[in-house]
Amino acid sequence: MSFATFSILAALAATVSAHGYVNNASIGGVSYTGYQPYQDPYTTPLPDRIFRAIQGNGPVEDITSIDIQCGGYTAGGIVGSSPAKLTAGPVAAGSKVDLYWTLWPESHMGPVITYMALCPGGDCTTFEPKSNAVWFKVQEAGRTGTSDVWASDAIEKAGGFLSYTIPSCLKPGSYLVRHEVIALHAAYAYPGAQFYPSCHQIKVTGSGTTTPSSLVSFPGAYKAADPGITYDAYKASAYTIPGPKLFTCGGSAGSAAPIVSSSASAPVATSVASNSTIPAITTSAAVIETAAPTATVAPTTLQTLVQTSSTAAPATSTVPEAAADDC
Repeated sequence: MSFATFSILAALAATVSAHGYVNNASIGGVSYTGYQPYQDPYTTPLPDRIFRAIQGNGPVEDITSIDIQCGGYTAGGIVGSSPAKLTAGPVAAGSKVDLYWTLWPESHMGPVITYMALCPGGDCTTFEPKSNAVWFKVQEAGRTGTSDVWASDAIEKAGGFLSYTIPSCLKPGSYLVRHEVIALHAAYAYPGAQFYPSCHQIKVTGSGTTTPSSLVSFPGAYKAADPGITYDAYKASAYTIPGPKLFTCGGSAGSAAPIVSSSASAPVATSVASNSTIPAITTSAAVIETAAPTATVAPTTLQTLVQTSSTAAPATSTVPEAAADDC
């Protein structure tokens, strides 16, 4: 492919990059590539990931749909609740997990929330929560008072970097993690709020003995009338983060807010975070790239490349209808 052709395709790819998703993660000193919605579905065989499938960079808007669980588009054949092949870890309870998002629009202000669910039998690769109450909240951050500062701002200001902390008291086992940003720019009526969830699988070790008991389901945890779901973000009014109460270990929150830094940089394929506040990008840590076999691209009218601040991935202009959101 010529440089000119590459440049044109990369520019066109920006039209499908209006929103964002988790592009990769650093867990227990290992870097993992996230599910690549514009590459993985067209690769044969499908690459093995720790992340479950997502529809793309578009939102879920129906809180009663199973797609609210992990960001799928079931009507289009993308079942986001289906298990991934791999599980990250082991990683010690109390550890920080770093997540790196793609580009995020400033206009899409809203909270950042993270949930976990214990996988039965210690195996997330066969676990589908369905509508069962299995989720507990381990991290949340919303609006700073009545200011214009939101948790989602961190995605831009920290170069796409967000973190959550695994509660130190958790019982060892395999857990499904649900991480999301809720965009509230059109949430003054329902439907209006836009949900950008994704799920990844991790194995947690340690000496903890706690199994959270106040659990919620997805769908089910959010209601249309919840003040955190239907909300005018342009008014100077306090914001109530939706969902259950934050799970704590002996009264200490697992992670009350995402750990961010304005100087954080997204990792390359061989980089991980090692600093407790700002991710120190190095190339010396072990890496699981979940190497994708040679891609066999399905026939489309246009093959594009999506290039983010952390990685570059081939993309296609064939985007599920639900993901083709322009606002």
